[in-house]
This record gives sequence, structure tokens and C-alpha cells, in this order.
Amino acid sequence: MGVKKKTYAPANYESVAEALVGLYGEKVREAEKAMLFDRFTTSLLSDAELLAKPMVLLLGQYSSGKTTFIRYLAGSDFPGIHIGPEPTTDGFAALMDGSSPTPIPGNAATSSKQRPFRALSKFGAAFLNKFCISELKCDLTKQLTLIDTPGILAGSKQTMGRNYDFASIVKWFAERSDMILLLFDAHKIDISDELKSVIESLHQHDEKMRLVLNKADALTTEEIMHVYGGTMWFLGKVFKTPEVKRSYMSSFWEKPLKNAELERFMTEERERLLSDLYALPQGARTRKVNEFIKRVRAGRAHCLVFNHLRKEMPTMMGKAKAKERLLANLPDEFRKISQNTNVPLNDFPNPYDYQKLLATYDFSKLPKASKEMLQTYEDVIERDLPGIMQHFTSRPSDAPGGGGGGGGERVEELKGWLHKQSTNGRWQRRYFILRDQKLEYYRKPEDAQPGGTLELQGCARARGGASGGLGGRSRPRPLNPSSTAGGQGPQGRGARLRYPHRDGGAALPPRRGVRRRHVQLAARAERALRAVTPRARVRGVNSK
Repeated sequence: MGVKKKTYAPANYESVAEALVGLYGEKVREAEKAMLFDRFTTSLLSDAELLAKPMVLLLGQYSSGKTTFIRYLAGSDFPGIHIGPEPTTDGFAALMDGSSPTPIPGNAATSSKQRPFRALSKFGAAFLNKFCISELKCDLTKQLTLIDTPGILAGSKQTMGRNYDFASIVKWFAERSDMILLLFDAHKIDISDELKSVIESLHQHDEKMRLVLNKADALTTEEIMHVYGGTMWFLGKVFKTPEVKRSYMSSFWEKPLKNAELERFMTEERERLLSDLYALPQGARTRKVNEFIKRVRAGRAHCLVFNHLRKEMPTMMGKAKAKERLLANLPDEFRKISQNTNVPLNDFPNPYDYQKLLATYDFSKLPKASKEMLQTYEDVIERDLPGIMQHFTSRPSDAPGGGGGGGGERVEELKGWLHKQSTNGRWQRRYFILRDQKLEYYRKPEDAQPGGTLELQGCARARGGASGGLGGRSRPRPLNPSSTAGGQGPQGRGARLRYPHRDGGAALPPRRGVRRRHVQLAARAERALRAVTPRARVRGVNSK
């Protein structure tokens, strides 16, 4: 989706999401494919999924106000909307930025490489017939994607008529969501068996969950206290954690609030929820890295499980009994692997899910993870991902549609290979990056830490004629750090550099062999290095 394939290095990319695309494509995807990771956990990631806007998943029982809630957030109706007291939403709907007047059917939605839903096609035609994309132009959809889900029914009706795996699809969306909102109707607090199983299956995404007590303005203050206490008691048995989930209590629609006593409180609750939603793009890059780390850790644990099961199988006789024994004791085997490899047990998958999936496989023929593959996982976890965060820490937010999140126009970078002259007179080839009034140089583009950082404050540049004869007559002009677009700055061999020094600011002679597309970076690099020591110089070279 617009990302040019290139050799992975954080310096080669303009955002965290693009760097993750490069890292996944070069180091992780083939390992997951070879180890059947997508068959046991979740589908392989596409570029569009890593580059997608933040996603918000809405879950709840029928008539809890999910679709009305989305209309309240969007500020208007959207294609395919249907609201009523009966269960009206019988499928999944994604509300995205766009101008299509009608909903886009599931088969068409999952066939586009520009949308992050291609992997949903694996759930079959029955699900795709119940999935669509609704496009709407509004402030919210410019920054977020909202996922509406079918209302969860109670009793035997909760799974009747569903020809697709509801829990697996919800889990797929949860893995790619930045926030999960559980909506409850304050008039009928109850947790059905299906909702309980869905919540339990999402325990790995506990930190994303938020509770919304909707339609609360029709209750008295005393009733609200009882409802809130009962809800927390119900959910305490489901989540099985001592921490209380972040909750919002109000009525999320356009009509005026009925409870005058709590009108101020519920209005503030509305504003807090909207504030939290609009803050999601600002932290999108951190959450993307966090989800990527969890996925890589799970992939490493998956490799260790396969290697252990292969190792425990006999060479000749008794394979069936060995497989039966390993499957029966799979939770203990996971603990054994964790102890022997010093990998946290929380990184391993649910052993009971793996029991069902492994039952159809011959353990002796499972793919084997080589030492090189395991080392690649270690490098991604210990070096590459921290390097991405380190590289982009000082930069404005890369959230989609957020305009950088830094409150100002983003300055384009210059980067490339140059030679710098060290204090001992030797020329050293280094990879330079010019950004934010700083010049950083690396031994290799993939290095996480720069070899040095030079401040460009106080630098100036001087121009001469075609002959390069400036003498002392040209007046230096201050450096404009925002003028970094191609074609600006000194051009050709007539460009010479000046830095105000104690010696009166003598101009340095022009360097030959500097290509035009590198001359600006070479000029600023030379100024910065010249500022450090009179003997330090840089010159441009042809990049590979």
C-alpha cells in the first residue's frame, strides 16, 4: 500500500508503520509461513493492516445501542444503518473514511489490497455475506475505523443461524484493534454465555477493553449505583482480575439527557470518551509496535513448541503413543519448554487450543525451526524493534490522518552515504541523516544508535559564481533547516561552505565529485563537522 520494498533499516522509512512493514516482510513473514504460524494462531499480516488507521471494535448484546452509539460519534447516518428495538445488526460492518453511497459487500471489501480486511476471506462465504464496509466523510473516520458487530443474543438463540465462527472473527478484529468497547444496556445488565466466552477469549487484549454503560440517563441516581455495582460484580467473575476496567456511564445519542441530577456528570463522561477516542491516533505507533512485539514473541514460542514436539517423538516405534502422551500433557510440556529456554510462559499460546489443532498432525513431520530462524526472532525482539522506537522517538507522531501530531509542518529528511574526514585525516564512509536541525551518522543504515549527532545551530552557507571564486566578498546566509526538499540549497560545484569560526570564517574549498542530489546533504554535513574541529570534513559519494 504505497510502501516501496527496500532493504530493512529504520533509517530507510518515514514512519513506524512503514518500518514495521519492512521488518515483517524481510525477517518475520517467511518464518511464520514456514512454521505454519498462520494455521495455528492468526493469519499473516498484510501491508495494509500494518499501515491502517487505528481501529475501534464495539461488542455487546442486542439492543445495547451499538449502532446508535456509532451514529452519535459520527454525527450523522451512514450507508446501511438500521436502528430499532429488535436485533437489527445481523452482521459485521466497518465504518471507514470514503464517499460510497451504498455499503460495499464483503467479497468486494476483502478483495482490495488497499483495505486491511483481505485476511477475512479465510472465514468463508457465509461470513462475507454478513460483512460490509460503510463509508462516511466525517472528522472521526479521517482518524479511526469503527467496527460494528452483531448483537449477542441470550439462550439458544445466541448461535442459531450463524454459519460462521463468531468468536474467531471477533478475535481477529480484537488483535488488530486499538480499543475494544463493551456496551451494556443499563436497563438489563446480564452476560450471556456467548458474551462470556468471547470476553474470555480476549484475555490477551485486556488492556484495550473499556466498558460503556449506555442508556443510563433514564435511571435514577440510586438505580445507577445498583446497576454499576452489579455490572462490576458480573464482569469481575469473567475477567478474573482485581483491576477495574475503565468505564463510561451516559446515554450516547443526540437527545437531551433525562436525569437532571446527573446531567453534568454524564455530559463529562461523553466528553471523556470522545477525548479518549480522538487521542488514539497520537499513540498509534506505540500500540503498533506493542502488538508487533506480542506477535513476534508468540511466533518464537510457536517455533520452540514445534522443535520440542519433534524432539520428543521416537525414531522408529511407538509414535502414536508418544503423540497421545504429549497431547494429554501439553500444558506441562509448555511449562517445561519455558523453563528450559527462559522464555516467559505468557508468550506461549493456549495449550488447549493447540491440543485440538495438533491432533491432526504427525509430530515427527512438523517443520523444524533452525538456529538461524530462532536467532532472527531474538534479533527482532532485542534489537530491531527497540531500534525502531529509538529511531522515531524524537520525531512527531506518525499516526494516519493526524498530521504528525506535533502541531507543525513536518520537515522532510535528507539521507545518504557520505565520506567524513576524521581527526586523524582518514576518510570514513558513513550513512548520514539530516533532520530536526541535527545531523546523525551511522556505520550502517540498520544501526539503531548513531555514531554521532551534530547540532546545526549557527551554521551558514555561502554561494559563489561558476568559477567558485568567493574570496571573502560573499556574505554567509543562515541555514534554513526546513528547506530540505530536493533541488533547494547550493547547486553544482560553485557551492562553498562557511562557518563562523575564531579564524574569521574562512570558506572551505569546494569538493569535486559531489553528485547534485547529494550536494545539499554534503554541504550541511561539512558545515556541522567543520564546527566540531577545523580538521573534520565530509564529501559526498555516489550511493549504491
